[in-house]
Amino acid sequence: MEISSNITQHTIVLCVEKRERAMATQALLAKAGFRVVIALSLYDALKYIAQEMPHLVISEAILSDGSAGTLFDRLQQHEMLKKTPIMVHVLKKTKEELTPLASRKFAGFFLGPFDPKSFLAKVNEIMSAHSKVSPYFLQAEALGLEKELTISIDAAIMGRKGEQLVSRSTTEVDPSASMLCVPTSPDLGPAVLRMGANLRSGDELFNLFPINRIVGAGRKWLLTLPEINVGGDPAAKANKVHKVIFYDPNEARYEGFREIMKGYDIDLVHAKSIGAAAAVVKRDFESIGCVYLHELMNDASGIEWKNVYSKLPSGKRPPLICGTTSMNARSTGDVRYIKRPFGMGLFVEMLQASFERGGEIGQAVGKNSATVANGVPVRYQAPATLIGLDESGGILQLRFPLLKGSRFNIGHKFLQTAWEGNIQVQVTGTAVTAAKTDLWHARFEAIGAGMSKVKYWEKLSKHLNALAAGKAEPVKP
Repeated sequence: MEISSNITQHTIVLCVEKRERAMATQALLAKAGFRVVIALSLYDALKYIAQEMPHLVISEAILSDGSAGTLFDRLQQHEMLKKTPIMVHVLKKTKEELTPLASRKFAGFFLGPFDPKSFLAKVNEIMSAHSKVSPYFLQAEALGLEKELTISIDAAIMGRKGEQLVSRSTTEVDPSASMLCVPTSPDLGPAVLRMGANLRSGDELFNLFPINRIVGAGRKWLLTLPEINVGGDPAAKANKVHKVIFYDPNEARYEGFREIMKGYDIDLVHAKSIGAAAAVVKRDFESIGCVYLHELMNDASGIEWKNVYSKLPSGKRPPLICGTTSMNARSTGDVRYIKRPFGMGLFVEMLQASFERGGEIGQAVGKNSATVANGVPVRYQAPATLIGLDESGGILQLRFPLLKGSRFNIGHKFLQTAWEGNIQVQVTGTAVTAAKTDLWHARFEAIGAGMSKVKYWEKLSKHLNALAAGKAEPVKP
């Protein structure tokens, strides 16, 4: 199975005799996206490799207290580290440098003085062959692990705000995700929530879901939740007309949308170009509820828009909805994408969510960082497939992207045992799969705070070997 290398930040331990020789190499590798740790001796190299379990070691042939050959031999003696690929930089093709390298299976060599282009090409070649995910990566299927599992996100349902259900959670929810909301109380039924939007209020995170999209037995109790009053005259707020800047070069399409939106108390203000939209937003951003752009080009007009929008005060910047035909466009905190052509109902629901402000909701429900201190405790659940495990976590496959930094729980019997009940993990990278644009891979980290990767991998390997003992040959890490 093809797994994108973009979801993993690879660590390289760079072993050199003199620090000044490492500067250019470190800068080159860091620019290419690698995390680089410099070791100035064989002793330091072994220490850092044990701490980091790097995906590649680059070593000069001769070190101050040994050689690349000695380094290779020492790693081969360590069950957890013997798969670590080593690339040797041979500065001079002399007998002194070449002899210690003989009869050892290194991942690759770079001969002669440092040349950035060819050096990086060699690194990428070795990475592709040994460490696209990780040199320690093991596929779940080969391990005999159950592949199907459930992920869950801790949350609390706070109430209703207009046409939106409001929850407080620890994780941003992607709009394409379909989440099963399961209350902690057995007296309350579950419900399926779709089209999530995210709002922040300081260090708090709120998820909004259109009430109209809720299905399942839980819809009954969700509809009885109290309205969240953000202050002011409720009647005045109910009759408020929201202004939306609507950029679309097709004026007839704008007129069609404008007439329908009037019935939802939404006033569409036409902008015939992105430049015109930028001018209005720059002048009147505090009175604008939302901005819709039919498309966002990367030409001069698109750059002008980005410059204007990015300079607006972050707390008062009107939300942005951008039309797109791309299947790979991902909503972020700055822009929410809507696939064109889209239905009127979908557009209305996205606009209504965009009119809400995290600060107002945060004040209304009371600032409390404890996720389930208020509201109805629930978990958002979704199915996932375990692709494999490595020295710090693993890879999952889902039907929606999990945003980087998100925390969630993994419901998997083997992992719950191996992790001693500590089932919460954190997303470190997400990418759409090469085969299907509606499937996503997410890399997660499960390693505990303060725990070395070697200790974690040793512990997990014992559980993997115990699992394999009754089925086949022991699983070698």
